[in-house]
Amino acid sequence: MAPSRTVDERTKALVAPVSAAVQSACADPKQDAANERSQASFNPEELAVLMQGGQSKADLNKRAVELLQELPFGDKTRRYMLTRPEEYVGGLEAGVAIWNMRNAGKISHGEAMAMRRQLNWPGGLELHLGMFIPSILAHGTDEQQAYWMPKCERLEVIGTYAQTELGHGTFLRGLETVAVFDPDTDEFVVHSPTLTATKWWPGGLGKTATHVILMARLVSRGRDYGVHSFVMQIRDLPTHRPLPGVTVGDIGPKLGYQGVDNGYLSFDHVRIPRSALLSRWSKLDAAGNYTPPPPANAKASYATMVFVRADIVKNAGDFLSRAVTIATRYAAVRRQTAPAAGARELQVLDYDNVSQTLLPLVARAYALSFMGRELFGMYSRYVRDRERGVFGDLPELHALSSGLKAACTEQTANGIETCRRTCGGHGYSQLSGLPNLFAYYVQNVTWEGENSVMYLQAARFLIKAALAVRGGKLPEELAPSARFLGARGDAVSGVRGARGWADPAAQVEGLAHVARHLTLQALRVLLAANGGQPAFEGAAWNGSSVDLIRAARAFCMLELHRTFVAAVEECAAQGLSAATADALRALEANGDLLESGFITQEQAAALRDAKRQLVREVRPDAVAYTDGFGYDDYLLNSALGRKDGDVYRALLDMAQASPLNDSEEGPAWDAVLKAQLGSTKAKL
Repeated sequence: MAPSRTVDERTKALVAPVSAAVQSACADPKQDAANERSQASFNPEELAVLMQGGQSKADLNKRAVELLQELPFGDKTRRYMLTRPEEYVGGLEAGVAIWNMRNAGKISHGEAMAMRRQLNWPGGLELHLGMFIPSILAHGTDEQQAYWMPKCERLEVIGTYAQTELGHGTFLRGLETVAVFDPDTDEFVVHSPTLTATKWWPGGLGKTATHVILMARLVSRGRDYGVHSFVMQIRDLPTHRPLPGVTVGDIGPKLGYQGVDNGYLSFDHVRIPRSALLSRWSKLDAAGNYTPPPPANAKASYATMVFVRADIVKNAGDFLSRAVTIATRYAAVRRQTAPAAGARELQVLDYDNVSQTLLPLVARAYALSFMGRELFGMYSRYVRDRERGVFGDLPELHALSSGLKAACTEQTANGIETCRRTCGGHGYSQLSGLPNLFAYYVQNVTWEGENSVMYLQAARFLIKAALAVRGGKLPEELAPSARFLGARGDAVSGVRGARGWADPAAQVEGLAHVARHLTLQALRVLLAANGGQPAFEGAAWNGSSVDLIRAARAFCMLELHRTFVAAVEECAAQGLSAATADALRALEANGDLLESGFITQEQAAALRDAKRQLVREVRPDAVAYTDGFGYDDYLLNSALGRKDGDVYRALLDMAQASPLNDSEEGPAWDAVLKAQLGSTKAKL
C-alpha cells in the first residue's frame, strides 16, 4: 500500500474537474448487477433450490459455508498464493479435520460432504472417499466389508485406487502388474515385472495412502485370469514408511490439482494373503481353483469405473456452471467502448458475439447438470438390481457412462476455457478463479478413460444396436437410449422458419436424425473395411474409428438434449428457452444435417436465425440464470464472479494477499535490486 500523505487543496482543485468528467461517464458495477437482476422474468431463488436438490440441500450448503468461515482452514484469502507443499498439507489437513468432526458427531455426514464441496480444496482423501471405499463396497464380500469399512470410516487407513500404469491406462487387459498365487503359503506374490508396470497417477498415492485397491492380473496354477482387484497395504502404519518391496512416491508437478499427491508405485515380489482378493464376485480357494463371476455379471470389475464415470458426468455441469456464472456476471458489469463521446461504454454482455457465446453455455451447463442426475439415477437403479442378481442394464449403462463421460468432459473443458477468454485480460488472472477451475478440471478428459476410447465404447453399443435393427429387431426390443435407430424418421425435415426450430420436438428430431445418419454411415464404413462382416477390434475397427467417434458424439448430444427437455418439462423450471438455445447451437454447428439432405439451405439459415433470436430473448435473464445455480461467493472464490458486481474492488483486495506484497520493497530488493540500482545511482 502507498504511504499515507496529505494532498494540498490547490492540487485537488486542479484535478477535480477532470475527475468529475471521467466519473460521469463511469458506471457503478454494483448498480449494473442490481439492474440485471431487476429485469429477470422468473425467481432465480426458486430455480436455485431446484438445482441444489431441494430446500434441505440448499440450507445444507448455506450451513456448510457458515461452518467453514468459522474454521482456520476455511479462510480462502491466500488460496491462490500457496506453494505446492502448502496446498497439499492444507488440503489434507482440512479434509481430515472435516471427517474427524463428522466422526465425532459435531457435524452430520451431509454437512461434512457439503463442507468438502464448498471448501473446494482437493487433497489426499479424494480417492479414499471416491474410489477406495466404493471398490470395497462393490467388490468386497460381507466379511471384507465388515473388516475394512470401520477402518476406512475412522481414517485408521487411507486408501487410493491403483490401476493406471506408466505403459497402460484405458486398456485394462494390458495392465502388467501381476498377482501370482502361491498355494504353499496361501498368498499372492505381487510383482511389477517391467518398468511400464509401475502404477502412475493415482491421487493420494504419493505420500498419503497407507493402502491401495490394486488392479493386477490374477495368475493361479499357471493360468492368467485377467485383471482383478486386491486390497493391500503399502505403508507401515506406525512410521508411514513404505513396506519392504514397495517403492512409492509423488510424480511431481502437474498442470493443476497441485494439492493432490498423485503417485507412482511398484512392487518387488511382495506377498499378500489370499484374503486380499476382493471376492464378492470372483473367488479363489486355497488350492488355487478359480471361480469366475456369474455369467450375467462377467464385467463386475467395471462397476467401480461406471460409478466414477457417472460421477464425472454429474460433476461436469457443476464445473461448467461455475465458469459461466463467473463469466456472465463479469460480462454484465464490464463495460467497453462508448457508442459516442462522453457516453457510457456498453456492457460487454450486450455485444452480440459475447451473448451468443455465453448464453448457450449457460444452457449447456443446465443440460449437463440434468444429464448427470439422470445417469447417476441409472447407476443407482443398477446397484439395486445387482443386489437382486439382475444385470441386464449394464451394457447400456456402460455405453452411456463411457460416451457421456467423453462428451460432458469435452464440452465442460472447452466451455471453461471459452468463459476465460470472454473475460479478457482479467480472465488470465488466477484471482478470476477461471485458470484454476480449468487446470483443476481438464484432467477429466483423460482420467478414467481417454475420451476417444470412451466414445468408441459407446460406438460399440451403437453398432450392435444398428446390427440388431438390420436383423429385424423392433425399436421396443432395443435398449431405451438406442431405440432411435429403429425409428422411421423423416427423410427430410418439415420445419418451417425460425419459429419451427424453436420447438424442442423439432430439435430432438434433428439431433436424432444426425445420430442415426452417422451411426449407419459408420456401420457402412466398418462393414466395407471388413468384407461385409462386423468387427469390434483390429484393422477394420481402427480404420473406422473416426466415423465411429462422430456417431458416438452425435448420440451423446441427442441423449443430452433429450434428457434436458424431459427434465425441464417435468419440473416446469424457467429454462426451456435456454434449453432451446443450447440445442440450436449444436444443430447449427452440425453440417451433417445439410450433408444428409435432411434440411435445405433455407432451413439452415432459419436455424441460425432461431438461435440468434432465442439468445436475444433470454439475454435479460442472463444473470438470473447464473443465480439459478445457487452458488455462494465463497465457493466461487472469484473476483470477477462476485454476486454484488463489485469486481474491481475485489481484484485489488485479493491482490493484497500476494506474498510479493508482504513488504513494500519486495523480496528481490536485498537479493538483487539494492546492489544493482545502488551502483547505477552512484554512476549517475
